Parts: sequence; C-alpha cells; structure tokens
Amino acid sequence: MKVRFLLVILLVISTAFIQKVERDPRLVGKWTMLFSKDVNGKIIKDEFYGKSYVETFTKDGKWIIDPQFFRDDAKRFGINAPIDYSAIPTFQWKTIDNQILEMNTSVGSQTIRYGFSGDTLIFGYPNGHTRYLLKRK
Repeated sequence: MKVRFLLVILLVISTAFIQKVERDPRLVGKWTMLFSKDVNGKIIKDEFYGKSYVETFTKDGKWIIDPQFFRDDAKRFGINAPIDYSAIPTFQWKTIDNQILEMNTSVGSQTIRYGFSGDTLIFGYPNGHTRYLLKRK
C-alpha cells in the first residue's frame, strides 16, 4: 500500500514538471508566401519570388510545406528529376511565449521570431531577413 501511494505521489510530481507543448492558435491554418526581405528591407527577387507557396500549420503541430517549393528548390541545385511527393517530409512546430516559432526538421530544430500585422504573418530570421505570408481564407 505504501509503495503504491509513493508511486502515485511520484507520478503526480513528475507530471507537474512536464511542460505542455505550446502552439499559438493564430498560426494554425494555411498561409501563402508573399515575399521575403533582406536585412536592408529590400525585397529578395530570387527563384522563389512570386511563387505563392502555401505553408500549413496544423493544430496537432505539423508544419507542411508546399511540394512545389521542394520541386523548385531541387531545380536550384540542378536536379530536374520528378519528385516523389509521398517522400516529402512533414515537420513539427511549436511556439514559445507567442513570439518564437520552433520548427523541428530532419536536420535539427530552428527558432525564429514571428508576429502579425493584420492577416499577414511575419517571420524574422537570425540573419536579419524577414518573410511575409498571407492567411488563406
């Protein structure tokens, strides 16, 4: 009886220290990429400019990137072979204090700042670049 009571107490104490994953509900949904800016605030007109890629953040923490982005990114490296869309990874996301987005990928995790201006989501990267996405209806 004492052992069972002690186990229950230890279980309650340990669950108190387990941090609940935080996900800002404002991020949930589909977002269309508008453009990116460099550290000087100038729009970056690279191979991704004007493509309107869609990124999806789900309630359960999945971050799904537009398959066309992967196709275009492969072309940038000279790979023109057809893409196996079933092999495109799904990443995980969570937020910290409703201002930091942590994205977990196959190569590790990355944290960036985020904020909103109306229906526009703004990502701020450590290198000074910003990326703007519009909420899809």
